[in-house]
Amino acid sequence: MLKIGMRVVCLVGVVLGMTWGVRAQGERRDAELEALRQRVRELEAQNRAILQMLQALKQQLAARTVQEAGELGGETKRSGNRGGQGKGGLTSAPQGAGRGTVKWKELSTKGSRLQFYGFLRLDLIADSARPDFAQTIFRVRSADPRLGVGNRKGNFTMHPRLTRIGINYSGPEIGGGGRLTGKFEVDFQNGGRESRPRFRTRHAYVKVSWGAFSLLGGQTWDIISPLYPTVNNDTLMWNAGNLGDRRAQVRFSYEPHIGGGQFSFAGGIGLTGAIDSKDLDGDGFRDGETSRKPNLQARLGYAHALWNANSRLSVGVSGHYGWEEMVTPVAGRKSFRSQSLNVDYILALHERVMLRGEGWFGRNLSDFRGGVGQGLNTVLGTEIRSRGGWAELGIKLSRFYWIFPGYTVDDPVDRDIPVQGRIKNRAWYIVNRFYPGGPFIVGIDYLHWTTDYKGLDRGVDHRLNIYVQYNF
Repeated sequence: MLKIGMRVVCLVGVVLGMTWGVRAQGERRDAELEALRQRVRELEAQNRAILQMLQALKQQLAARTVQEAGELGGETKRSGNRGGQGKGGLTSAPQGAGRGTVKWKELSTKGSRLQFYGFLRLDLIADSARPDFAQTIFRVRSADPRLGVGNRKGNFTMHPRLTRIGINYSGPEIGGGGRLTGKFEVDFQNGGRESRPRFRTRHAYVKVSWGAFSLLGGQTWDIISPLYPTVNNDTLMWNAGNLGDRRAQVRFSYEPHIGGGQFSFAGGIGLTGAIDSKDLDGDGFRDGETSRKPNLQARLGYAHALWNANSRLSVGVSGHYGWEEMVTPVAGRKSFRSQSLNVDYILALHERVMLRGEGWFGRNLSDFRGGVGQGLNTVLGTEIRSRGGWAELGIKLSRFYWIFPGYTVDDPVDRDIPVQGRIKNRAWYIVNRFYPGGPFIVGIDYLHWTTDYKGLDRGVDHRLNIYVQYNF
């Protein structure tokens, strides 16, 4: 009996042990299942966040489609917005770039990155009449016989001066979650003999961004009139309808995404006299600096997709106000003002079709590339008023070929202009851009350029500009 009792006890113990083991295993399985369920919920939440990020990136890429189509391998007139910063943003880094690695066009170390970019370029230019400068045209010289017959003769030139070298800087995160970036860019259009051209600084600035907010200091595009025509890649139709240039400045920008669109505001101060260097009283100091005030600039813009991601409308309103002072009076005045009001727009109807342009009016605009380069009438002692703008249609006929017909005009008020001054400067043009493959671009641009003078015969030039460019 004792043995039987012991066997029963052992059997009961085994059964209880097996039951406990099964129960414990079930509890572990339940815990594992619950952990898996929790992980699935976390992954689903991450997927939703990723989808939201992709949607936001899609909207940002759609916003850049029009700008990139207009640039076509060139530079935008702005840095981030020109009207962000309009008449350039940072070039994206090569994929796979990592810290501590060195690539032929990128240097990375300790959270900072230097990325090199640019292009090699050769221009061949033929004119039927003489422009003011053969390589950097702003206007056509008068064909009036009283000035001699030389202006009626054509010319041919060629140069590599627009070859460009640039560095984009991306730094580590700074206080408050800010992102530090910068740009330094030069070409060779700064004089010198043809076989020994000199460097010209185009951009040199540093920028700190906190989300939609940014602060920039250095030289880059003006805030006003952020776009520029595709034609005339060096002087950009300045003094012939396109306003704004590069200058030293301090700029604040706010560019939030709201709904399906993006608002942008930029305001800042810049150096007056950086372009025309006016010193009318001849005291050795630029009149803008003598005023002891910087010029003020601002732009308000909005962009929104239309019926799909490849169609988009972008509009902006901008303006500036500047001061100039003299020690010695000029035509009885010691102070003058410069101001403008500007509108810019881009309408992308399709990925292959877009319309864009600018319109403006103002006075004393020589320092902002208006008034056909005339700011003041020193005989009357008045600011020269002017109005103008440009419009351009871009059509992508194939993946190898874009065409851009356009028109641009700068029209000062005639009574503000002295005798033999320039009363109108305009051109219509056809731009052809070919992309044979890889980083190569071939351009063939035709311009019919007309400049009218007060009391002199007009100047008319048929200009052909052919160039080849290799981007790197």
